[in-house]
Amino acid sequence: MITLYTFATPNGHKASILFEELGIPYRVHALDLMGGENKSPAYKAISPIGKLPAVVEELPGGAQRRLFGSGAILLHYAQRTGRLLPDGDQKGEALSWLMLGVSDLGPAAVDMFRFSVRAPEKIPYAIDLFKGELVRCYDALEQRLGAVEYLAETYSIADIACYPFIAAAAVAGSGLLDRYPNIKRWHDTVGERPAVKRGMAVPE
Repeated sequence: MITLYTFATPNGHKASILFEELGIPYRVHALDLMGGENKSPAYKAISPIGKLPAVVEELPGGAQRRLFGSGAILLHYAQRTGRLLPDGDQKGEALSWLMLGVSDLGPAAVDMFRFSVRAPEKIPYAIDLFKGELVRCYDALEQRLGAVEYLAETYSIADIACYPFIAAAAVAGSGLLDRYPNIKRWHDTVGERPAVKRGMAVPE
């Protein structure tokens, strides 16, 4: 049995979408972030810096496997099942766009939110910096999705890595989908997948 430690954030939704797409049974542990559960010694034994999502998998003989961070979870289960990660030339594309979602799009979106919304003092330099990083990601995604249906041509973990952050920006009233028609087409297509709808609803 797999236990998914998560919260209703774009990073958390990547893991739940993955498990729904793969049809892998899992149980959900909704982390109490307000209560500081992600900073507790018990959770740090699973995810050393308290990041989410994280997974604990029960193995034969009573052993356990942990994975922490959305990128590790996406890549591990795609490789293990042989699904959502194409072969041949498109594997490189899938891995590249996966890493863009994990290392560029996600962190830029999170830091933009922190400095423009949550920070008690608004620092224009920081806001402009992360806004510029987001625009670089959006421009790259728009160009790529003008040439292919999905980021690696076929639907893959690359799309799962990027979709929740685009979906979050879309509902935030940023006008993102109005400015980027190729992203909008892709966003609407991915968002209609039944597994994506189920994964985006986790935890309830």
